[in-house]
Amino acid sequence: MVRCAALLVMAVVAASFRVAAAGPAADAGNPPDARSEPASALVARARVELSAAPVGNPAAETQALHRAESWLREALAQQPQGISALLALGEVLVRTGRTGEAVSTIERACVVARGPAEVFPCSLALADARAHAGQFSEALREYDRHLEIANPRTLPTVHTRAAELHMALGRLDQAEARFGQAVSLLDQGKDQPGRDQQRALALYGLAVVHDRAARDFDARLVMARALGYDPGLALLDAAADPYAGAALVPAAEVHYYRGLALSVSGRGAEAMQAFQRFVALQPDSRWRKQAENHLFELAAAGAEDPPPTPRRARVVAAVTVQSEGPLPAPLIDAAWRSRPRLLQPCLDAVPASAPNTLRMSLSLEIDARGVLRQVAVKLGSDVGFGVSSAWRGFAACVSRRVKSGLRMAQPTRHSVTSARLEIVLAIRRQDAHP
Repeated sequence: MVRCAALLVMAVVAASFRVAAAGPAADAGNPPDARSEPASALVARARVELSAAPVGNPAAETQALHRAESWLREALAQQPQGISALLALGEVLVRTGRTGEAVSTIERACVVARGPAEVFPCSLALADARAHAGQFSEALREYDRHLEIANPRTLPTVHTRAAELHMALGRLDQAEARFGQAVSLLDQGKDQPGRDQQRALALYGLAVVHDRAARDFDARLVMARALGYDPGLALLDAAADPYAGAALVPAAEVHYYRGLALSVSGRGAEAMQAFQRFVALQPDSRWRKQAENHLFELAAAGAEDPPPTPRRARVVAAVTVQSEGPLPAPLIDAAWRSRPRLLQPCLDAVPASAPNTLRMSLSLEIDARGVLRQVAVKLGSDVGFGVSSAWRGFAACVSRRVKSGLRMAQPTRHSVTSARLEIVLAIRRQDAHP
């Protein structure tokens, strides 16, 4: 009996030590902290946070990026070679200006990447990070490496990005060849979503190359072709957003592109403003002299007068009136509210014929991963949609910005969501009271 009692006491003591070592049990009413989640869940959580980070609201964006970084570093503490976590962390670091650390982080992912599904995104992410870090020669080598392994659909984009870097390094011949390759591939390929956007960017770049090589006639001819795909310059306005997918490297190049495009469009005063901004942001640029020459020419042509006060639109109401599928309307509304400046480049270029109030509806198709596959824009009948090329350009800008910039949470069920978003715009002159 004594021996049995002793054994019982020892078992109880041992059990108490095991409970103490394990720590307090999670309260059923309080879910465990995110740090106890597996690495894959932490990465998924961070990806959602990155997609919804509200560009244009610096305080909220900083908080979102901080949360995403915290979860990604916790995931890497569990799995130091997790490729998804390393690539996502690289994106956070680029967006927070720590480009050197971003390069080394993405390099860690590329070392362990295996197979096309991992190698393609690693190679392209590394090239982009090096470009943002100002490592243009290294980025070019990585783009060239990517060309050897890339999915053919990515080739025009890779050629265009490489051409921008060649131009930044003063290699106009190489830049012209790369922009030309991008245009040729796009002209030969089948039409698909985003192809006109890619073609416009490559043509814009090619026009700037001709301009900087003192081939004025060729520059204006190619620029006119680019404007045919982007008549409202909405794509160049979007390129000023570093996360729009159309951002140029170096970033100030967008103002030179806009200056040349506005000049060819006959909007001399606005062109002057764009070239002046380029010179202010890039005072040591090798292309400063060309920008100043344009300023002298525009001034001589009488473009010094300020442009007339434009009409400007703002969103005064937006609501999801219909949602069929696993994503409910409130989640779609929340995603919309997280990107308050999503349509800004389109709204700044609203056609002059716009009524004082404009209603439009967006028909959205969201796949099982929360990715927008289709965005159809329907404008009110009072704008004459379908007749005016300016309104067609405006609708295309809205569609493109929403499709590339609106980020949804992943649906709980693996099925498609169809939704309709109704938006009301107020349009008035910029000098009018709100």
